[in-house]
Amino acid sequence: MRRSKPPSPLSTPEAPFGFAGFDRRDWTDLLFSLAAGIGISFGLLLLLMRTVLEPQLVDESVRRINRNVRLVEEVLIRTSVEGLPEGVVVRSQLASPENKAQPLSDFDRQVMDQLRLREGLDREIRRDRPPLEDPWGGYWIELRVADRSSELWLYQPERLSSLSVWYLPILRSFALLLGTGAGIILFLRRHVEGPFRRVMEAIPDTSLPPLALLPERGVTPLRMLTLRINRLLERLNGVAADRRGLLRGLAHDLGGPQARLMLQAESLQESLEGPHRQVVDSMLEELRQLAAITAQLGLLADQEMPEDIHEPIALDDFCRRLVASYPANDRLVLAVPRMFLFIDLLGLERSLCNLIDNALEYGRPPVTLLAWREGSSLRIVVDDRGEGLRSPTLLTMPTSSRADDRQRQRHQGLGLLLVDRFCRSQGGRLFLRRCEGGGLRAEMLLQPTPTNPLFQKP
Repeated sequence: MRRSKPPSPLSTPEAPFGFAGFDRRDWTDLLFSLAAGIGISFGLLLLLMRTVLEPQLVDESVRRINRNVRLVEEVLIRTSVEGLPEGVVVRSQLASPENKAQPLSDFDRQVMDQLRLREGLDREIRRDRPPLEDPWGGYWIELRVADRSSELWLYQPERLSSLSVWYLPILRSFALLLGTGAGIILFLRRHVEGPFRRVMEAIPDTSLPPLALLPERGVTPLRMLTLRINRLLERLNGVAADRRGLLRGLAHDLGGPQARLMLQAESLQESLEGPHRQVVDSMLEELRQLAAITAQLGLLADQEMPEDIHEPIALDDFCRRLVASYPANDRLVLAVPRMFLFIDLLGLERSLCNLIDNALEYGRPPVTLLAWREGSSLRIVVDDRGEGLRSPTLLTMPTSSRADDRQRQRHQGLGLLLVDRFCRSQGGRLFLRRCEGGGLRAEMLLQPTPTNPLFQKP
């Protein structure tokens, strides 16, 4: 088992913060949230205008048009068009005949219907077309005056009152501010408050390994914080595994010499009498106490073993630590993305160590460690630059003796058998393939099982 200090030369540099600590994805999410908030705000404004403001505007327009048309028609009975007050625009014909084909809006049709039904004023209305009589636009209303055979049209500006001139810009500005605030709140809820709450809920409340990793979501500063916390948790899990291995190793190493000493002491006890036998009896008692302490060490190691051998890991950090444990780690190339697994950590470490050891011993540098996800499956590949393989379980050297071949076959066959056994326990297989440029590709296929989904979403 190889575990050592975290790698410094092989560590992947953390992404630099942008302005205010945001990266491109954060800015994209912020702009999307602002656009959504502004869009919803203007949609509510439109709904408000259609349901509340538009009926009031229709009523105001109907009253103004009815009053203006009747006043102008009364005045035209006594005077000519030229005698009308300044500001009242009346024409005998419109600027161009195509005005007749100008479509009316729903608002204009509502005004016509209300004039006819409520005021008893049946008049034709036509939209004003460029060049407009008024910058705000308007429409022409048919006049009917006795003793006049020619057509007369009264121009009605679309700004129906002084209120109409200023209330729409204020409402639009208010909707823009409201939408911007709603977008910022939406962004903070989705990318700050929600991920932070999930991180707080996922923080382990126990010191017993394995410690679960935290969700790496939210804005860049929060993701970087959880990334560093996860690396700390992984180190703690690694320290716990090292401690378990140390305790089990001590119990095993102490058990052998103690057993041999007890056998020798028991043999010596049978051949001695008197004070010397009492000394040997005392030695046997001390050895039994040491054996009890050794058994307690083994029991303590077993108690620290998790009930489920699967542990949460970040695959990229795990592979960097594993590669950094090799003295000649400059001969290793790492290309592993950040993925979160729930896996037998000890089995994975032993398997990768076997494949890397074989690649370094019988291949040529550089040795490449790759990994990628295929749906719900995971592929981990170790490539070397050797001269290929003669059999499915034997890596070959350029020149070797028969004795070396037999020794290598025994060594590699056992190692690759252990790797294949681990892959099968994870629902997959081990594949050995010849690389195009020479060398061997050892490919571990890991798949989810009914008891372990393999991937997790921290």
